[in-house]
Amino acid sequence: MIQTLLKENSYNGKFVAFKDFNDHAVIGEGDTPQQALEKAAERGFVNPVVTFIPIKGMVQIY
Repeated sequence: MIQTLLKENSYNGKFVAFKDFNDHAVIGEGDTPQQALEKAAERGFVNPVVTFIPIKGMVQIY
């Protein structure tokens, strides 16, 4: 089974921070990884997991 991080489209094209790998509640978001980390830190989370949520239907080349 494929694990889904988020089912909402509001984070498409953004970096999001999660509490850990098993908890997919968003604790910070931003246009850069630094913004997502700062928002998570403001909420008291020290070492969040940050990932990029691609835009749905768009090909992403890294």
